[in-house]
This record gives sequence, C-alpha cells and structure tokens, in this order.
Amino acid sequence: MPSPSVRPSSHVSPASRTATLASLTFLYLAQGIPFGLASEYLPVVLRKAGYTLSAIAALSYLQLPWQLKIFWAKLGDLPRLRARTRRILLALQVVLAGLIASYTFFGLTEAPVFWFVVTALAALVAATQDVFVDAFAVRALTLADRGYGNIAQVAGYRVGMLAGGAGLLVLGHVIGARATLFACAGLVFATSLAAFAVTDSGTSEPPSSTSAPSSASPPPSSASAGGTSFHVLIAHALSPSARGALLLAVTFKLGLHIQSGLIKPMLVDAKWSEADIGLIAVTVGTVMSLVGAFLGGVAHRVLTERRALAVSAFAQAAVCVPVLLAFAAGAPRVLTGVAVASEHFTSGFGTTVLFAALMTATRKRDAGFHYTVLTSANAVAIGLGGLLGGVIADHTSKNFALGFGGAICLLPLIFIRRWDETARASST
Repeated sequence: MPSPSVRPSSHVSPASRTATLASLTFLYLAQGIPFGLASEYLPVVLRKAGYTLSAIAALSYLQLPWQLKIFWAKLGDLPRLRARTRRILLALQVVLAGLIASYTFFGLTEAPVFWFVVTALAALVAATQDVFVDAFAVRALTLADRGYGNIAQVAGYRVGMLAGGAGLLVLGHVIGARATLFACAGLVFATSLAAFAVTDSGTSEPPSSTSAPSSASPPPSSASAGGTSFHVLIAHALSPSARGALLLAVTFKLGLHIQSGLIKPMLVDAKWSEADIGLIAVTVGTVMSLVGAFLGGVAHRVLTERRALAVSAFAQAAVCVPVLLAFAAGAPRVLTGVAVASEHFTSGFGTTVLFAALMTATRKRDAGFHYTVLTSANAVAIGLGGLLGGVIADHTSKNFALGFGGAICLLPLIFIRRWDETARASST
C-alpha cells in the first residue's frame, strides 16, 4: 500500500474540507466552459450548416489534448511544480479566458478553421490545467470525501458546460453571440481568481518531500523526485492484476456516448430551434446531470464502490430505451425532454461514481500521472463513442446506432465484478 506520508489525512477540518471542495468546483467549472462550447454549441450550428453526422463526430479530435495529456501528466507530480501549483493554475486560466474571448474575432460560419484551431488550443490549456487539479484532488480528498469531491468535479464541469453550451444557444439570441462569449471569458477569469483565493485560504496539497518518514514508508526512490517513471507506471497499469481499472475507464461511458453524440444533430434534423435545443437538451439536461452527480456522490458514500458502479452501468443501459423511443416517434417535445433529462441524469450519476472509483485505484505518490492515465482512457472512449455513433448512424440508421450504444453500456459489468481486488492492486 502507499506510504502513510503520501496519504491525505483522514482528520480534515470542516473548514478545510469546504475550502477544498469549493476550490475544486471553481477550477472544474472553468474547464467545462470550452468543452461545452465544443460539444453543445458547435454540433448544432454545424448541423444547420449542412455538416454530416460523421463530420460533426470527427470534431471530437479537437479535444485530442484530453487523450494526449498523459505525455505531460508527470508535471503534476514534480515537487518543484507542485510547490507552484496555484500560480500555474492562475496563469493557465488567464490564458484560457483569453482564448475564449478570441472567438469574438470572427463568426463561426465565416471562419470555421479559426474556431477549430482556437477550440483545440483551449482543449490543450484546459487539459493541462486538469492535470494539476486532478493531482491536487487525489491527494487532498480522503476516501470518505471522494464521492463529494467528485460531485464538485462533475457539478462544476457541468455548470461550465451549461455556460459554454446553452449560454451561446439561448443567450446568443438575446444579447448576441459576441457578448455571450465575452461573458464566458469573464466567468473563466473570475473563477480562476476565486479558486486562487479559496485554495490559499485553507487548502493545500500534502507535501511530498517534507513529511516525516514513517516506519511503514518505503525507502527513497524515484517517487521522491516526482513519482514512478513513465514506462514503469504504464507497465503497472497494464499488468494483469491492475488493468481492470484501465478497461473500466475505457468501457464505462462508451455506450452512453455512442448515443449522446447523436442527440443534438438529431434534434436539428427534427426541426428543433436552437433556443429549444438550448433550453431542453442543454439547460434541462445539465440541471438533471447535476442532480445525478449529487446522488452519485451520495451513492458512492452509502453503497460499496462496486455496487455503485453496477447500479450506474445498469441505469446507463436502461436510459437508452426512452431515447430510442423518443427519436423513433419523431422527437416530440415532452417525450424527448424526458428522455434527454433521464440520459443526462444517469450520465452525471455514473461520471461521479466512476471518477471516485478511479481515484481509489490511483497511486497517491503518482497521483498526477496515474489518475491522468485512467481519466485519459475514459476521454479516449468518449471521443471514440461519439465517432462510432456518427459513423454507424450514417452507414446504417440512427435507431440502430442508439440501440447499439445501449447494448455496449452493459460491457463494463465484466470489470465491475472484481472491482475491489482490481482497485487494491492498481493503487499499490
């Protein structure tokens, strides 16, 4: 097991816990804004411009930094950089705010390449910010607080997605896309200052090199200089006893994202207006995902982790049915609204449970890199799921793609069955 010197203390004051959760919420909110713009706003506008489902799905490659961040995730474990985490995060968020503001230079339809480049750069900055935030979260959150910490993660991220997605779809028609984009940039800047102040006021990472050694601590190794080497940790993650954690990360959200990537383009095909899509599919959906995230955190704390994962997997498969029925019926407002709300609720529930479980499976001394490996595997699956959904729908039918996604939702049950043993092996 990891040394006690690298475990967060279980005796955390209420003020420190509150400050940590607030800090995480602000930081994850900032990440969600550019992702919401890319995943909620772009598909609607590009579908209206005549892009195919496959082409829209291919835009997931603009989020490639979220999959590639494993190559620089070691930065989050280097003691020299960990000591400067607050300043690094502030600088990254200021840059992110500037990138979002730069969308106002040109309209999407007149300069799509410019928007695609800025979207990719924003993903790069947000993914790098995520490396430091995740490392901080894994080290700072106790096992009992992990569910609540991931409520902060999912809730903050979803609110950011709401601002970047529904904000442009709904408010863009009221105050204009330019003003809405400036507002999103200002929100990123404001949350960066708030997170900086909250972190300074009471939350800090446990020191990696100044803790007093204990009798249970392993002898000094490469971990003291920033963690295990890249190839050693990758070999550990792929080892027979631990690779179930990686496979769970890949499969857990795959089926749901095969389906969810089709929803907004299909609403455009059903002649829904941008305002209706923003209100029902984005705003109502995001609110339900926040409710799901909260209940997912509670379930993680009340149920065993394995049971919470199993409940999530079955629920994700079940909600694919109403989505399929809604679009088979021509996407009527009430039925589609209920289906989309159910899908988002279940997605928020499952994301909170999954990320809390992946924290349990993470080596604390290599938190930045190891947790990034696991979450990047999940990000790869999200992109692959969206692409698969678009390709299958274009070459077979939309209904078949939705049904296929529902069936794939049951795949992670294979790895949930022995989760306790897998998580223990992965974290040691």
